[in-house]
Amino acid sequence: MDAEPLPRDEVGVRLDRRKIFRLLAVAAAVSAYGTIVLGGTVRGMGAGLACPDWPLCHGSIVPDLADPLVAVEYAHRLVASVTGASLLVTMVLALLWYRSERRLVILSFMSFAIVATQVAIGALTITSSLDWVVVTVHLALGTATFASALIVALVSLWPPQTPTAVASSM
Repeated sequence: MDAEPLPRDEVGVRLDRRKIFRLLAVAAAVSAYGTIVLGGTVRGMGAGLACPDWPLCHGSIVPDLADPLVAVEYAHRLVASVTGASLLVTMVLALLWYRSERRLVILSFMSFAIVATQVAIGALTITSSLDWVVVTVHLALGTATFASALIVALVSLWPPQTPTAVASSM
């Protein structure tokens, strides 16, 4: 990763690409963890079908949150959306800013692919009326999403790989 800051904009603020990427990668990992915690809360409260349709909840983008079961299921979906968006932006920034840093590009792409699959299985979890096999796969993919997001965050903290460092390690 190059530490070169972005050019100044009209107000004279310098943006550090490395810090932005690191913050976003860490936020994605924290969000993925939050999604798992809320998913466990949904399961523990028996709220898995509190929103019986997908992607809407009771036919609405924002349901009536007076029912605590709906509120916790909806919170799980919201945090999962933040996780997916964070991983998408992380992947896009890796492609735009760190194309030569193959490990970040590949790991970011893999993280987004896992979360995209996780979203599809999450929808199937609802439409299958909580089939235990689908729920188990959903949990496994949630764990994989967190693990891959955490790996991207950790790798973003490492110094960039340089061609000479790679050649000398071989």
